[in-house]
Amino acid sequence: MTDTKSTDDVTISREMSSSSSKTSSLEKEIVPVNRSIKKKKPNSVSKSLVGLCKIAAKHLPLVFGVYAMGYFNFSIAWILGIVGITAATDQWRKERNYRMSTARASAIYDDKDVIMARVSDLPSWVFFPDFDRAEWLNKILKQVWPNVGHYVRNIILESVQPGIRESLKAYKLGGFKMEKISLGTMPFRVGGVKVYDKNVSRNEIVMDMDICYAGDCDIRFSVKGLKGGIKDFQMSGMLRVVMKPLISQIPLFGGIQIFFLNSPSVDFNLIGVVDVLDMPGLNGILRRVIIEQIGAFLVLPNKLTFTLSDVVSPIAVKIPEPSGVLRVRVVEAKQLMKMDRVLGIGKSDPYAIVTVGSQEFRTKTIYNTVNPKWDFYCEAKVESLRAQNCFIQVWDYDAGFPGIQNDDYLGRATVDIYSIAKVGKKDMWVTLEDVKSGMIHLELTWFSLMDDPVMLKMHAAETQSLGLSSALLIVYVDSATSLPSARTSSKPDPYVIVTAGNRSEQTSARMRTCDPTWEQALVFLVCNPESDDLYLKVMDQKTGGELGMEKITLVSLLTLPEMELSHQPLSLKNSGPESKLIVSIRLKVMVPGQPMEGDDTILDTGDFATEPPSPPPPPPPPSAETVKVKPDPKPDVPVGNDTQNSTPAPSAAASDTVSLSGISERTSSLDKSMSSSTNTLSVTKTSLDRESSIRRRQKGGLPPGVVSQVQLTLRYSSQRQRLIIVVHKVSQLPGGDQPDPPDPYVKLYLLPDRSTNSKRKTDIVKDTVNPVFDETFEYTVAPIDLPARELEVSVINRKGRFARSPLMCSCVVILGHHDLSQAVTQWFDLKPSE
Repeated sequence: MTDTKSTDDVTISREMSSSSSKTSSLEKEIVPVNRSIKKKKPNSVSKSLVGLCKIAAKHLPLVFGVYAMGYFNFSIAWILGIVGITAATDQWRKERNYRMSTARASAIYDDKDVIMARVSDLPSWVFFPDFDRAEWLNKILKQVWPNVGHYVRNIILESVQPGIRESLKAYKLGGFKMEKISLGTMPFRVGGVKVYDKNVSRNEIVMDMDICYAGDCDIRFSVKGLKGGIKDFQMSGMLRVVMKPLISQIPLFGGIQIFFLNSPSVDFNLIGVVDVLDMPGLNGILRRVIIEQIGAFLVLPNKLTFTLSDVVSPIAVKIPEPSGVLRVRVVEAKQLMKMDRVLGIGKSDPYAIVTVGSQEFRTKTIYNTVNPKWDFYCEAKVESLRAQNCFIQVWDYDAGFPGIQNDDYLGRATVDIYSIAKVGKKDMWVTLEDVKSGMIHLELTWFSLMDDPVMLKMHAAETQSLGLSSALLIVYVDSATSLPSARTSSKPDPYVIVTAGNRSEQTSARMRTCDPTWEQALVFLVCNPESDDLYLKVMDQKTGGELGMEKITLVSLLTLPEMELSHQPLSLKNSGPESKLIVSIRLKVMVPGQPMEGDDTILDTGDFATEPPSPPPPPPPPSAETVKVKPDPKPDVPVGNDTQNSTPAPSAAASDTVSLSGISERTSSLDKSMSSSTNTLSVTKTSLDRESSIRRRQKGGLPPGVVSQVQLTLRYSSQRQRLIIVVHKVSQLPGGDQPDPPDPYVKLYLLPDRSTNSKRKTDIVKDTVNPVFDETFEYTVAPIDLPARELEVSVINRKGRFARSPLMCSCVVILGHHDLSQAVTQWFDLKPSE
């Protein structure tokens, strides 16, 4: 007992000593903290006072405004309006900060942390099997990022700053100047790399990089004397890198071209004095200007080019090579949403914006209508045929303060340019995305480029009558020599203005030199090369004076080999005696409607252009167990009871009897094509069984439980994360023998969602049991969710909308059972409603 007690005492004493030691250690940790708090208390109080003063200063204009409205007896609606604007601005800031924090996390952490944190922000190599991880490249970028920062700083000062300054002048915001440019220590992140090994030239290497920048850059500027800056700058997009031409010397390729396929997404925050004015107005102006300058610098048809070897001429790397020209005619739209509502009745003031790369075109505004007719033409140069898309956005115009998004969104449409080039020309209705209703009518024509002057005479008359282009002109401004000085005291800052037709473009300026080197290419669309002229003017940026000019008649290019003038020194007029401008000029004739040839499945070409695909080729003769023939001779007849069978069969004759002579003729024709008597008997039996099946179906006998079928085309775009559904037609609906046939339409739900956002409906086709719709619908679906989704297809009779159940028949398509990487066109069985 004594030993046990002593042992317990020792244990208790040890526990007490350990607990006392822990307590003492905790006290040691807590005491310095409390002391530090006590020491910093006066400083924290002063900081809180300063913060309180800042908050009061920010809200002082609002309080003063409310007081002034009460003093001058303004309506309370003004106060409510200001409060509403303030609340909307705060909400807008919160949403923007959330997006920025998410993108910043994706840029900072590795792929594993991103995957575990948020599945929807997975890198591209997860969704696209042809994209490879690029962690090795991210490690290299982190090492060389300081050097990249110095190079980008020079580019911004020389190329981007002058463009921003000129763009802000349109908003009466002059005096823009960059004061500090630092990209920080966090490089942009490459989410995945895809290297093309098919359908590319043997003389080049092409790869796409999914990049995201959300670094700690510090950019300071001044506008009209107000100091400001940009922080939390974020940019993401698909960057293409082309290395060409391949050479037999180190570094094995002569140059690099870097560009964005489409405009990247850009976001940022303002700091400094302009932070007080960080309202959607000023922010929208700066955002628009910055995006425009990025597009003018890095988005197709603009490229950032580098020549890496003296063996290769800069022309081979820097001169553009357009694939062709896309002409877009925005004809009209219908069933647009009514955004200007008053007492439930209203219209819209719609206009459309067409975007191809950095090229943007705007239609006129049609007031007070939801069915506008624009008949607007525009033409865009296309550099990468398989990678570029044509985007159409429809907006409702609302007047307001510049820089604020006053207009209401009416939907958008995306057209794959390669699908247009394959057929030459398409006239189609496209369903607008992200809205409840609306369709837009487009007429798109693809123009190939040729160097044959004979083709110009064949096709120029039609386009010139509409005032459209018939040729493409490429002007490469290489350099100038022995330019005169605009002022005797200093050398000029020369740049070149190139004018073709009614359009002018200019190169960047070169500072304080009489022998500038530009190496820039400018591209123009020319209406009539036989009458238009090309003007080249060398100007001084300091004085605005002219240093020389030259005029070239484009008709003279038609007689040159390949219609090209290569590295030609031109003597300048009104300039020095030895002043010369060295240029290269190419003229290409636009040939319309030339379908593309070759394999179109090698590269990922995005979506088909939301137009119903052409019907599949005729199938081989089906077996007796899988033949269906319907009594109506006009529409196509689906074949097979199985929903996986997508082969249409020939339409049956209209009469109720089948002649035996027809059977004997088919049997005899099959006998001639077979070599063995066994096969002949088998085919004869199959033919007789087929005719028996035809007679049963013509008398109205259908397989049990199957009333009709619907033809759908299903396609998933991994690039846009969109499920595209084309509802072609429905066959053999019940009610064809009744005096008043149904008015059917098709309704879609993407299960398990049955909300209004998931519902899609076709137009109503009246008085028919074989309706043809040919309408396209889209859903936004993440690739990881696609196999678990189901598509519910229902056929509704509009005449029965007041009955208990207007549903005629329906089916459910399990998307995971189909390979949707390619367009799948199939007939699906519809079960009758119970």
